[in-house]
Amino acid sequence: MPAFIQYRFLSPPVPLTNGRAPFAPYPLCKVEAALLANGFKHEDIYVVPPNYLSRVVGEDTAVVGIHVLDPMGLAPVSWTLRVLSGGGDTCTHYEFEKLMTTVRNLKKKYKFKVVVGGPGVWQLKGLEDKYDIDVLFEGEGELTFPKIVKDILDGKETPRYVIGESVPPNLIPPIITPSRNGIVQVTRGCPRRCRFCSPTMFDFRSVPLETIIKEVKVNLRSGIKAVGFATEDILLYGANGLRPNLSAIKKLFDRVIDLAREYHIEDPVGFSHVTLSTALIAKEAVRYISEVNELSDDRPLFPQVGIESGSPRIVAKYFSGKSYPWKPNEWWDLVISGSKLINDNYWYPCFTYIIGFPDATPDDYTLTTELIDRLREEGFKGWTFPLLLIPIGGTMIERSGYREFITLERLPQEAIDAMVAGWRLSIKFSYEIYPRLLSSIKNPLIRKVISKLTTKAINAMEGWLEDFGKDPGVIEKVYSKINIRTLRRFIKTLVITKVLR
Repeated sequence: MPAFIQYRFLSPPVPLTNGRAPFAPYPLCKVEAALLANGFKHEDIYVVPPNYLSRVVGEDTAVVGIHVLDPMGLAPVSWTLRVLSGGGDTCTHYEFEKLMTTVRNLKKKYKFKVVVGGPGVWQLKGLEDKYDIDVLFEGEGELTFPKIVKDILDGKETPRYVIGESVPPNLIPPIITPSRNGIVQVTRGCPRRCRFCSPTMFDFRSVPLETIIKEVKVNLRSGIKAVGFATEDILLYGANGLRPNLSAIKKLFDRVIDLAREYHIEDPVGFSHVTLSTALIAKEAVRYISEVNELSDDRPLFPQVGIESGSPRIVAKYFSGKSYPWKPNEWWDLVISGSKLINDNYWYPCFTYIIGFPDATPDDYTLTTELIDRLREEGFKGWTFPLLLIPIGGTMIERSGYREFITLERLPQEAIDAMVAGWRLSIKFSYEIYPRLLSSIKNPLIRKVISKLTTKAINAMEGWLEDFGKDPGVIEKVYSKINIRTLRRFIKTLVITKVLR
């Protein structure tokens, strides 16, 4: 990633306002709320952007808590893109290393304790000494993390590794610091028990509606112009197990959309994930969410949906709960019918699927390719994105002893074909959708410039795919040698690419 693009457009530095971050990643906001709910004073807790840490830490600092999602660049998307671009570092790992250098230097001076938590802590097991981490905290923080902090303040010995206990919904306190991008969690955990997934290792709960409303208000009052629900399946909000609760879903969207309109929020209220089997069960809820959001072809939603594989055998072995109440051998019909349903309601999803199941055969991959081709034939609107299987710590597949990080050399040609099929469908849809998305940009000059840049980006992706489809070895031969981190190298690469093509 060119540094000037990363820091100016994708992740510009967050300012410091009265010694605090004006907004923060949602999990840090929840940790702050947990400490306040457990008797800590607001003036003793600071949520701080990494680039200002040196200004805030001092002699009276007792604990520095760090939230990590992907500190070593090993999460599924990061690992997949590393492999497909020929290696190199990820932005997440680069930023983590930079942050921990600052933390180690400050710790030598001020002798505080370092606690690291979040979904990415599995990547840091065994690296505690390298990064001078005192406690690795895995799991939910509302009940357990304040106890750890109190023990540190009391001078007690703390375990090197802590697992936070499950929190009843009524004990989840609302945030007081606005969350980045207006994110608010509405469900926690997942009841489907997919073997490769970590959220399913947490008990499934719905966050009380009043807690959600309080958090949305915190965000909107701060000036954030968006509302996004974090969930593993929006249609399970208020559900009893896997049985949707239409009334709870309607109340959630009615209350939040009314609130968003009070603050003149123009964008629809979105959500991160949904499951096709739930959509088919709760068709009325799908239609209702689209109606109250006033969705249209020019105003769609883009949730993520895991279709994982086209092989009923893989479905049955690794994620049979995702097809419930249908059987694994009905997976194709479920995916096609579910896709049509959500597309008809202006949900244009990103379908992710997995390459690298431990015992996947060429026939399994061929079935995945055929399912993607069938989606194309049916006129599917959305993206299909291949992800290499990652042994995420704590998942059932990791606990069973699987530890391999897949690379292209280990994959049969049928797996490569399945990846190419997905990318082709994604490029096709990208060409279709981006003019409509850019139509909301009012300045014609800016719209024209962004349109040209978007076209060039998709063209470049199409060129990469053409090369990759002919010979996966081109990644090592050509793409692994590209370095566009600096402006000079970025321009040089653009010139060379233009000459070559």
